Amino acid sequence: MTVPPDGIAFAPPSIQVAIEIKGVMTEHHKAVKNRKRDFEAHHQHVHNYSNAAIAGVVMVMNAAPRFQSPLISHVTVHKNPMALVAHCMNEMRAVTSRGGVEGRGIDAGSAIVVSHDNIDNASTHYVAAPPAPQIGDPLHYDAFIQKICSEYTRRFI
Repeated sequence: MTVPPDGIAFAPPSIQVAIEIKGVMTEHHKAVKNRKRDFEAHHQHVHNYSNAAIAGVVMVMNAAPRFQSPLISHVTVHKNPMALVAHCMNEMRAVTSRGGVEGRGIDAGSAIVVSHDNIDNASTHYVAAPPAPQIGDPLHYDAFIQKICSEYTRRFI
């Protein structure tokens, strides 16, 4: 490590936990393919940097029956938003998972379901009903936090 004249030491970063958070708000079938690809690339980058590093991912999925994208002028109507969320959940479950420090894949993942139409922000709410992950599901946020903490303890403490 080199200490410059001003006294600040420079060293390469030491990354132990890297979490990527992505959303699927509309165009679920197209967007979830891209998010899955993003998550696969994320864990590869993290583990190329350090095989001991913990790679986590969180996908936020929209279950609103309508959505106003800032990119288009009309409101998109989702005829069966819960089926779209179920499709996204299946894709999230298909992201490569690794079991331990060896190998490649995410160490922990979570899916969060919200209802947000981007029109009436006060009506936005968290969705707990299926197909959102239920308590005990590895994709439930509580299980995600527990997995990150247990992997961190096992690897770095």
